[in-house]
Amino acid sequence: MISSDQKVFLRDYEVDSNQTFFELHKIIQNNLGYDSAQLASFFLADENWNKGLELTLIDMENDGGLATIPMDSVKINEIVKGKNERLLYVYDILTDNSFFLELIDIYPPKGGVVYPICTASIGEPPLQSDIQIDSSIPGVEEILVDDIFDQYDSENFEYGSDGTDGDE
Repeated sequence: MISSDQKVFLRDYEVDSNQTFFELHKIIQNNLGYDSAQLASFFLADENWNKGLELTLIDMENDGGLATIPMDSVKINEIVKGKNERLLYVYDILTDNSFFLELIDIYPPKGGVVYPICTASIGEPPLQSDIQIDSSIPGVEEILVDDIFDQYDSENFEYGSDGTDGDE
């Protein structure tokens, strides 16, 4: 794994191909000392590092566009099959900061080793932004939009000519 933000940065990770992308995400986050509460995604990448299929930290419904899959639901060997396959790991969604990952080699697992592990570490990682999305509003209960819409029967809800619900 390398970074375009840091000239002297490299990490080698060994993973069991039966592990999920979420397990790889966790070792990267822990190894780099990042805040794991921030969103992150893996993307399959072509030889020019163009993004393809997205593996997300949380299950996100997709209305068209490229497919997304929760990273905890897919094993690495289901997506990455051979040497030189590439992934982008977007560790900071708000700023689109990414790492470049490439499968260098495939070995049988070593007995007694608990995977995933970091086997090489050179340089300091780039800083993760500290931008936090705080969707809470002080003094207001958290209400989900779906809960609000569930309170209304869409067949009996009509709009008046003035944009109100017609009952006012």
